[in-house]
Amino acid sequence: MQKEFENRVKMCCEERVYANAAPSGAQTPYLTYFRQSAAPATLDMDGSSVLTRTLLQVDSCGSTYDEAVTLAGSVRQAIEGWEREYGVQLEKDVFEVETGLHHVVMEISVWHP
Repeated sequence: MQKEFENRVKMCCEERVYANAAPSGAQTPYLTYFRQSAAPATLDMDGSSVLTRTLLQVDSCGSTYDEAVTLAGSVRQAIEGWEREYGVQLEKDVFEVETGLHHVVMEISVWHP
C-alpha cells in the first residue's frame, strides 16, 4: 500500500518522495512518508469485512512556507480519486530550526485489504 501511495504522489515533486527520511542534501520540495501504525478494522456491522487501517505520516518539506503548503495541496489533489478509502486526519505546520525547512505534516488513514 505504501508504494501505491508513493506512485500516486511522486509527480507532485519531481519524484523526490522518500520512505522514512530524505537523504542528506535532498533538493526541495520533497516528500517523506512512513507508516505510523496499521491495525485490522471491521467495516461491516456483522463483522464480516475486515480491512487494515494504515495511518501514514506524510511530510511536505520546502525551503519556504509557501513551498511546503503548495506541495501539501498537490498531495491532496494527487490522492483524490484514489480507489482506496482514505481520509486526512490531521494537518499541521512545523518549522525545523536546525535545517531551516518548513513542513506540512499530514496524517492520512488508508483502508486496504
